[in-house]
Amino acid sequence: MAIRNKTVLSVTLLAFLVFPLVSWAQEKADDAEKDADQKEEKKESVVDNEVELGLYYLSDDSFRYGKYSGLTDEGVYALVDFKLEKRPAWNSGDLTRWRFQGWRAGLNSRRFVFDFSQQGKQRFRFDYRQIPNNRFSNGLTPYMGLGGDELRMPVGWEIAEGSNNTRGFINLDDYLRPYEIKTDRKSITLDYDLKISESWDMAIGFRHENRDGVRNTFGIIGSNMTSTRSAELIAPVNWQTDNLNLMFNYSNGRARFGIGMYASFFNNDDTALQFQNAFGKVGNWEKGVAYPDGFGQMALEPENSYVQFKAYGGFVFNARTRLTADLSWGTMKQDDAFLPYTINPALRVREDLPRLDADAKIDTLFFSTRLTSRLTKRLNLVVNYRYDDRDNKTPREAYRYIGGDSEDQKPTAESRINLPYSYTRHTADALLNWSVARGFSLKGGVEWNDYSRDYAEVEDSNEWAWLAGARLASWENLSASLDYRHSDRDVDEYIGNLPFQESYLPGVLPEDAFQNHPLQRKYNLTDRERDEWRFRLDWFPTREFNIGVTGSNWTDDYDEGYFGLNEAEAYSWSVDFGYRPAEKVFLSFFYTHENWDASQSNRQIFSFDPDTILREDRNWFADSEDEVDTFNFHAGVENLGAQENFTFGFDYTYSYVESVVNVTGGDFIETAPLPALKNKLRTWVVYGQMDINERSAVTLRAESGKLTVDDFALDHVTQDTMTNILSLGQPTQDYDLWLISASWKYLF
Repeated sequence: MAIRNKTVLSVTLLAFLVFPLVSWAQEKADDAEKDADQKEEKKESVVDNEVELGLYYLSDDSFRYGKYSGLTDEGVYALVDFKLEKRPAWNSGDLTRWRFQGWRAGLNSRRFVFDFSQQGKQRFRFDYRQIPNNRFSNGLTPYMGLGGDELRMPVGWEIAEGSNNTRGFINLDDYLRPYEIKTDRKSITLDYDLKISESWDMAIGFRHENRDGVRNTFGIIGSNMTSTRSAELIAPVNWQTDNLNLMFNYSNGRARFGIGMYASFFNNDDTALQFQNAFGKVGNWEKGVAYPDGFGQMALEPENSYVQFKAYGGFVFNARTRLTADLSWGTMKQDDAFLPYTINPALRVREDLPRLDADAKIDTLFFSTRLTSRLTKRLNLVVNYRYDDRDNKTPREAYRYIGGDSEDQKPTAESRINLPYSYTRHTADALLNWSVARGFSLKGGVEWNDYSRDYAEVEDSNEWAWLAGARLASWENLSASLDYRHSDRDVDEYIGNLPFQESYLPGVLPEDAFQNHPLQRKYNLTDRERDEWRFRLDWFPTREFNIGVTGSNWTDDYDEGYFGLNEAEAYSWSVDFGYRPAEKVFLSFFYTHENWDASQSNRQIFSFDPDTILREDRNWFADSEDEVDTFNFHAGVENLGAQENFTFGFDYTYSYVESVVNVTGGDFIETAPLPALKNKLRTWVVYGQMDINERSAVTLRAESGKLTVDDFALDHVTQDTMTNILSLGQPTQDYDLWLISASWKYLF
C-alpha cells in the first residue's frame, strides 16, 4: 500500500543526503588553496579521543533485570564505550567540528552517533540505536510453530471425552515447553541541516526502524459468555517503520515562518495469525469447530501510512508583543485486504464481505496560535488557542460476522456496522503574571475546553477552569511557590445506548435496547469537578546545604446516582536535600510518597434479562488504593589520596508499591478480599575510580539488585488454572543478583 508514495519520498531523501556530500567535497576543493595560504596563521584543531574497555559480570539469569539493557544471562559481557571528537581551537578560524561516539558497544542495547557540523553552514547527524524489550522467559505453551503465523497443537494432543475446558487436557504437561517473549528494535536516524542563505535554512530527517521478535496475544473461539474459550498465543513481530521530515525555514529578525511535511509508513511482514483450537466441543459450537478440526484466525497490525503538511509563522510587533501560529493538515490511510469471515470450512457463509478492505481514511487538521505581551512593566499576558479536528472518512458497512470462528454466519438482522469515530476539539487559555515586587509574583488565568464527538454517548462537552498561583524568591536562600486550579466539566445529555444502537441496522433494535446499564457513565464523558494544588519550597541555609519540599493533590468528584467512577484522589509529597560537609565530600537524599485512591460502582446485569437492571442487590462497589514509597541516598568522596586521584561513592535506592482493591456488593453478589499487589525493589551501588595519570583511569563498580513481586494474577497461576483459558502461566520475575564491572579508560 502507498508504495509509490514511499518510493518517491525515499528517492527525495537520498537526493538530499547526497547533496551535502557533494557540497562538502566542493567546499574542500575550493578551500584547499586558502587553507594552504593560512596554515601558518592558524592554530591546530583539538582532537579528543576517549575509549573505555572492560567487562561486565552478571551473577544470575534475569530477563526482567536486563529488560532494556540486554544483560539477561549469567556470565561475562564486553564493556566498550568510546568517543572520537575533533573540536576547532577557538582562534583557529576552523568552523568544522565532528564527533563519533558509542555506548554499550558490547551489548545488544548499543548506540552509535556521528555528528558533523560546519558552523553557520551545515550539519549532518547519524544515530543508530538498538533497544531490546525482554518481557519474560518463564512462560510455557504446548503450541508448535512459535514465531510463525500458524500455531498447531502437538501430534498426540489428548482431550478427555466430553470435556470442553482446560480440565480435560490429559497430557498438557507432556508438551509444555518454554519460550521467550521479546522483541529487538533497531533504528537508524539521519538528519541534515543546511544554511541556504542569510534568511533561509533547510532541515531534513529520515528514520528507519525494524522491530523483530514475538509478543503474546489471545485467540478466541466462541461468541458469548458461556461458549467462549481462549488461548494465550505467541504472535510474530516483523515490523518496519519509516519516518521522513522536511522543513524550510525563513527568519529576518522580526518575522519567521516555515513550511514542510512529515510522512510515516508502517509495514508488517505478517498479516494474520492462525491457531488450532485446543478445546473440546462446547454445546453451541457447530461441528468441526472443536479440536482437532477447528481453527481460528486473527488479523495482525495492518500496514498504514500518514502524510502531513505543516506550516508555522511568527511576528514580533514590538519589544513587548509577539504572535506565533502553527498549522498542519494530514491524512491517515489503511487499506489492507480483509481476512475472510472464517477459515473454518465447516461453517456456513451465506454472504461475502461487503467490501475487500476497510479503505480507512482519517483527515487531521490542527491549528494553534500564541500571543505573548508585556502589558506594563510588571504585568505579562499569555493567550493560547488550539483547534484539533479528526475527520474519519472510513466507509460504514454492515458485516454479517461469524462469532469467534464457532458458528454459522449471523442473520442479516444481526449484522454489525462499524463506527468511524471523529472528534473536534477547541482549547483556549489566558494567563496573567503580575510582578508585585522584586522576587514576588502572582498569576491568574482561565482555561476552556470544548470537545465534540461522533458515535459517542455524549455529543459535546465543555470544561472551564480557573487557576491562581504565587511565587516568592525575594531572599537569597529561600524560594517558594503555590498553585491552585479548579475545573468544572459539563456534558450534554448522556445517551448510554447510542453507540450500541448505531452499530445495528436501523429498526432492528427496540429504542430502549441497551448493552451497558442505563445508569453507567464513562468517566471521561460525564460531569466532573476537579480541584488540584501544588507547592514547592527550597531553602539554602548555607552554601553547603540545601533542602527542598514539594507536594501536590488533586480530587475528582462525579455526579451522584450513577455507576462508574464515582470519585478519585491522588496526592504526593517529597523531601530532598544536598550537603557538602567537607570540600571533597558530597551527600544527597530524597524521599517521595505517592497515594492514589478511587471508588467505582456498577450493577451486574444480563442483557437477555432486562429485569436485572432494577435489582439493587446486584450492585457492587470497588475501592482501590495504590501507595508508592521511594527513597534514595547517595554519598561520594572525590580527589582522595596524596595525588588526589581517587573517587569513591555509594548509592542506595529503595522503592515499595502496594495496591489494595476492596470489593463489596449486595446480597446477590458474592465477594472475597483480593490479595494485595506488592512490588519491592532494592538497589545499592558501590563505585570507585582511580586516575593512573592525566590520560588513563581504572573504574570498578558493583551493583546489587533485588526485586520481589507479589501478584495474585500471576503467582501460582499455571497454564490450566483458568478453566476456559489456556495461558502461558508465567509467574512474576523476581531477582536477587549482582552486576560487577571493571574498566580502563584512556584519553588520546
